[in-house]
Amino acid sequence: MGAPLGNRNQSKTKPWADAIRRALARREKTGQGADLNRLAEALLDRAAEGDLTALRELGDRLDGKAAQSISAEVTTPPVSISIKNA
Repeated sequence: MGAPLGNRNQSKTKPWADAIRRALARREKTGQGADLNRLAEALLDRAAEGDLTALRELGDRLDGKAAQSISAEVTTPPVSISIKNA
């Protein structure tokens, strides 16, 4: 089921991810389909060497990105609203 009408949080387009998928599909058609696996191996190798960027990427892919906390301080008193029927 898709997002309801008017929902602005529906799936966003991801042109970079789409372009990568198309490039991988093209390479697979020409017999170079192992590219994605080779890239994953290279990521693991760099992470094992201590590359912080590779370690972060690996962690984000396995565990998801860390949630960011948002805090706010309210300095105004709450507003009270009452509705009366006529």
